[in-house]
Amino acid sequence: MDEKRREQLSRLLSLMLRHKPERFYLDMDLQGYASKEDVLEGVRQKFDDATEEEILDIVEGPEKRRFELTDGRIRARYGHSFAIDLGLETAEPPEFLYYATVPAQVQAIATGGIRPGDRQHVHLSLTSEIAADVARSRTDTPVVFCIKAIEAAQAGIEFYDRHPVMLTRGIPAEFVEPMQDGSSGSASLYGRRKRSTFPRK
Repeated sequence: MDEKRREQLSRLLSLMLRHKPERFYLDMDLQGYASKEDVLEGVRQKFDDATEEEILDIVEGPEKRRFELTDGRIRARYGHSFAIDLGLETAEPPEFLYYATVPAQVQAIATGGIRPGDRQHVHLSLTSEIAADVARSRTDTPVVFCIKAIEAAQAGIEFYDRHPVMLTRGIPAEFVEPMQDGSSGSASLYGRRKRSTFPRK
């Protein structure tokens, strides 16, 4: 399978399992799982020559670990825009985590913290470079924030490990700092390549 087809199928699986299962008539359980057969049938609505081997190659592949297969049923590991029970246990985060966004959101984050928006959780990256790369799908100049994760956890913010990302339901502004560009003292803009109330314990 070439990289273009892999990316197309992966994006379709994300749409099906994270955002629009009803569009593909998936019978999804409370944990977000759908049968392998139903997922393949849904994929074939768009790619009628798709094979089970291709789907399993993406689901079980190492890149980004977006999906998982359990007892013949497939689900997205994170990124849902509707409520499901992922069965997550809280995890101790590293000292710092990272989040990147479009420049227009900088002021809102500085005053209101980071919120999940239309997703169930906020996705945080383990490095600033990964965070910036993720945000390049939406902007040429992502702004990267450093999250004081250990301090947030000590204050009662819960984190969940879904390697390669850490999930949380929100980060108050007091634990969020824009990364500084040493030469200018301004919030760091990465690259030119295109690619409320928070719950506490």
